[in-house]
Order: sequence, then structure tokens, then C-alpha cells
Amino acid sequence: LSNIIKMAPLLPTATGMLLALAVHNLNAVNGFSLSSHRTHHVHSTTLMSSSWNDDYDDSYRSAPSRGGSSTRQKSGRTRRSNGGSRSGRGRGSRDGQDSSGRGSGQPRPNRQSKESIRYPKNNYGYDDDDEYDSPNNNGGDRMIQQQRMTNPIGCPLFGTCPGCVVDDYVADIDIIKSAQLYFSSGSIQKHISSSSRGRQSRGRYYDGDDEDDEFYEIKVPSSITQWRTQAKLAVASDKKWSRNAGCKIGLYQRNSHDVLPIPDCQVHHPSINKAVEAVVKATREVRTPAYQEDTGHGLLRYIQCQVELSTGKVCLTLVMNCEKLKECQPHLSYLVKELKRSEPQLWHSIWCHCNDSAGNAIFARDVTRWHPIEGPPYIREKLPGADPDSREGLLYFSPMVFRQANYEGFGEIAKQVREVIPNGSKVCELYAGVGLLGLSALLHHGKMAEEYDDPDGGIQWLRCSDENPENARCFERAVSSMPMKITGRSPKQLQKDNGKKGKRTRKNYKGKKSDKELSIKDLMDSMMSEASDESKPPPVDPSEKVTYMQASAATAILKGQALGANVLIVDPPRKGLDEPVLQQLCQPYNPNQMYAEKPNVLSHMARHTVNWVNDVRTLIYVSCGFDALARDCDQLLSSNAGWKLESATGYVLFPGSNHVETVVVLRR
Repeated sequence: LSNIIKMAPLLPTATGMLLALAVHNLNAVNGFSLSSHRTHHVHSTTLMSSSWNDDYDDSYRSAPSRGGSSTRQKSGRTRRSNGGSRSGRGRGSRDGQDSSGRGSGQPRPNRQSKESIRYPKNNYGYDDDDEYDSPNNNGGDRMIQQQRMTNPIGCPLFGTCPGCVVDDYVADIDIIKSAQLYFSSGSIQKHISSSSRGRQSRGRYYDGDDEDDEFYEIKVPSSITQWRTQAKLAVASDKKWSRNAGCKIGLYQRNSHDVLPIPDCQVHHPSINKAVEAVVKATREVRTPAYQEDTGHGLLRYIQCQVELSTGKVCLTLVMNCEKLKECQPHLSYLVKELKRSEPQLWHSIWCHCNDSAGNAIFARDVTRWHPIEGPPYIREKLPGADPDSREGLLYFSPMVFRQANYEGFGEIAKQVREVIPNGSKVCELYAGVGLLGLSALLHHGKMAEEYDDPDGGIQWLRCSDENPENARCFERAVSSMPMKITGRSPKQLQKDNGKKGKRTRKNYKGKKSDKELSIKDLMDSMMSEASDESKPPPVDPSEKVTYMQASAATAILKGQALGANVLIVDPPRKGLDEPVLQQLCQPYNPNQMYAEKPNVLSHMARHTVNWVNDVRTLIYVSCGFDALARDCDQLLSSNAGWKLESATGYVLFPGSNHVETVVVLRR
């Protein structure tokens, strides 16, 4: 601030007067006085009270010289890299407040109220002066980020337990160093979009020191302890000389299949540690035999614990060494009865999975191997971005579907994804799972459109796909829990045209099949669908804007799932994008191909000439395997499809492990 004042006389008269007036107003708004508050020469100029400045200096002098929002000692001054705001305006926040001291949901002083802000304006769907304008605000509180990056996990088993590779400085891991080198290489830097460079020069990514600044941001999205809400653990006999002496549960030691118990694990949710202890005691009480790899005998092989965050209860899956459920008896009944007796309030539900295959696979691929024993079939979690008090949306998870181990941390990834989607987009999500990313974006943009009274706002339609049939069932339940104004769905009871009640109603009308008449449009759509190569007709109700296709990503994209979409979200497994998906994304835009949202419109074209992602302008790649991401990015950027990098953010989603979850945004 003092440097700005010193520079004012050197500027032209009009500019100097405006700058001095702006500084005066800024001091008046924030209550600052240069005479009563000392200014710290921090490279990122931030307005803070004197008491917080003292804590700022003490805590940051010992900060690491690596990654994310860390700081470096340089030329006798404290320097921050890759985090929060770099301007006196103070975009960073602390405990839900920005540096002006106001809450994140309160309007800025002497600025427009929320009602007067124009909507939408920029690529993110909001005016530049709104809080929602940047996808990189989700790091939020810089002090909390600093603490998460430097504080120790404090696990007493570190060094012997194979679960963690670091106990402190959780961002100082090999995979992040590799990612930083990759995104700082010349072959990648030349593909950064001009708009991103403009934001970097204004302080969104860079803080002005070219020799050390990095395009790749690092964030720790959750607490570094008690973040794991799902755990899969191995089981072994507690005593080798007695199969019926109970079980010990933990992780395999490095380079062996010897099970190491991990009681009171620091990264486990407390309910998981409690559940593991209860299972160990119950197996000893009822003498449940543990599986022995060398002989193939025994019963209990693995357990899976999933915590429902709203209740703290655990969905427990017992993996048994048998082919059919009846082969688990009577040990299974004894064990379940003892678990319910010892901890009646801990269990959300109990499942049994039969897996008698040789090898290290925890679960068999056959869905008939899953058997519910006790409790409801689904864990329910708040949809990221939903108001927990108004129950705007819920996600449903069964043990048969994929769920992130750090659900709270992945909510920050969902926040970035929904904020980089332009308003009014048509969105397709491949590898969707239960639809977490797509539904979160749908809810967020729908709420903003309603708040700003924009009838054309929100997401126009959302198409999700995955090959697990259980994902589709969870997705439909989640959509039913969301507001009808946002999903476009009719009430659930009116959708069951094929239910038993509907059949009885139709019988009462003397053989009439239905009161609904077939329109000419429906007839033409049906005829065109039969003439095309599609194996299935279009959705029964074309007014529904939220759909799910049970298919692999390669199959879905070649069936026209992304036709007409301008935003494509991909969240592939560690192996990366399927080859057909990558090939389509590497094709250049075809101006001669007509716009189409359904494949039958392009039936006059040979299928191999169709660009199935011709209208996609924004690609959001959420990666859990960085090697595959680097390979896919190399192909995308080197193709003639016109892709440019807008941002790359690394999330330390599993603190303590050598893993980074990366979100890359590409536009063309």
C-alpha cells in the first residue's frame, strides 16, 4: 500500500488523483491507517490487522519451499506462491471471510448489491465483480491451506504402516514434483490460452516472480486427519496355530501379504476405527475363521467400511471366501448377531459379498455376489453445493458403486468444476459414476438462475453415463431428491407409468392401453430412430433434461451422448481416457457438420465421418492418475483440435499418500 502511494506522484495528474482517491476509499472501507498499522513487505500485498500480522510472520518464516500456497524465504522477505489473492483487494478468505473482514456471502461495502449485479457476463457465468467469477477461489483460506501443508499428521504408526509415505508437508511428494515439472515445461507452456495468461498477469495464478511462479496450483481441500470415510482392509488370522482364534484387520505390510493392524489410524474417520475394533472383537467372540492364502481355507477375507457423514454410521461389507451366501452360514449369522449386540448404534447397514476367486481382487465383478443382510440399501450424502438445511439434493451410494474415500475433499473439486462451466451450457459427463460432478453443476447453476431471475440461465441439459447398472439407480434417486424446477422432472409418483397401479388403472378402462395419445412428432421420432443405427429409441419423455445412459465411455460417445454438448466432463480411472474417446477429442472442428443433439439427425452421414464431440468447447478433465493425464494431454494439445490449457489444479485429496488428483480445464 505504501508503494502505491509512493508511485502516485510519478503518474499523470489525473491518474494519480484517481489512485490516491482509491487508496483513501480502501482505507476508509477496511478501517486501516498507515500510522497505526505497520505494513509488511510481503510479495502478495494483503490487508491485515496488526495482531494477525504478527502471527503471519511467525508462522510463515518456517514454511516449506515447495508447492501450493507455501512460502519461500527470498532476499530477506517472506514470499508466497500459488495461493489466494495478490492484490490489495483481498480475494483470499479466512474462516469464511475475505481480507476485508466481511463474510463470503455478504456484499462488499460501497459496491452493488447482489440484486443489481448483471448476470451472466463472463466465461464462468457471473459478473466479474461477483464472488463466483473465478474457479480458483475454492482454495479459500490461505492460513488454513498453509497449516494443512505444513502441519504433521502425527501418526504413531508412520514408518511401519504402508498407508502413508509422508507424515508432514503433505504436498512434498514425488508425484506433485513431477506434475510441476510437466506443466512448467516449454512444450506445455506454449499451449496455455491467452486468457489464462491475462489472468496470471493480474495475479490469478502468478504473483509476479517469473523465475519461480508455476501454472500448476496445489491445494489441500480437506483436513489432513480423519478425512478417509471409506476404507478397504485385509483380514488375517490373529494366531497362526489356531484358525478359530479370531481375526486381525489392517493393511498388508510392504512387499508382503502379512497384515499389519492399524488401530486408531489418524487418517481414518473415527467411526471406521470404531467399526474395525468392533469387528475384531466380534470375530474373537464367535470364532470367525479368517481366510488363509496358502491353503485357501477360512472365511473372512476383507472388510469395507463406508461412513455416512450426516449420521456417523458405518455401512459394513464382509467379504467371504465362498461362492454362494448359504455357504457362509452359520458363521455369518453369528458374526452379524454379535456386531449388532455389541454396537447397535454404529451400523448403518451390513452387507455380505461372496468372493472365492484366487488372487488379490477384493470384490468379484458379478453383481449377484452382493447380498444385503441388515439395514437400508443406500448411504445418503449431501450433494456438493446443496443447502443442508433445505435438503436441496442428496447423493445415494450403495457398496456396489464407486465412492471417493475423501468425500469432503472431492466436494472442493466439484466446486471448481461447476464454476468453470459457462452459464446456459449443455453438459455431458462420461465416467460419471453416480453423477456427482454433473448433478452438482446442475444444482448450482439452477440456483443461480433462480436467484438472478434468469429464465435462460442454468444448465440446459445434462447427460451422464457409466457402465455399472447400480450407478444408474443411484443417479435416478439423486435426481428425484432435487428441486423439480432444476431437473425438469415431474413428481416421482407421476413417472411410474409402468407400475402395478398404472396397470390396474388401464384394465379398468375396458382394455384401453393408455389415456396418452401418440403425437405426430413422437411418431416421426420413432420412425427416424428405427431407420438409424441406434439400438435404443430416444428417451420416452423428451422434455426431461437430465438423463443417464448405462454404457461405457467409448460406447456412450459413439452413440451420440456428447452430440450438441458444449461442455464435456471426464473423470476416468487411473488408466486414463479410453482410446475412442481420446480419438474423438483429437479431431478438429468440422464446420460442415450440422448441429445435432441426436444421432438420427446425422443419419445421412457415414458413421466414421461424424465428429461426435464437434460442438464441445470446454473439456474438464478430472484425473486420479497423473501419468495417464500427461499422456492424454500430450495427445490433445499436439492434435489439430485447437485445445488450449486454461488451468491446472492439483488437489492433495489423500494427505499422507503419494497421490494427487488433478483438474485440468481446456477450451477451444
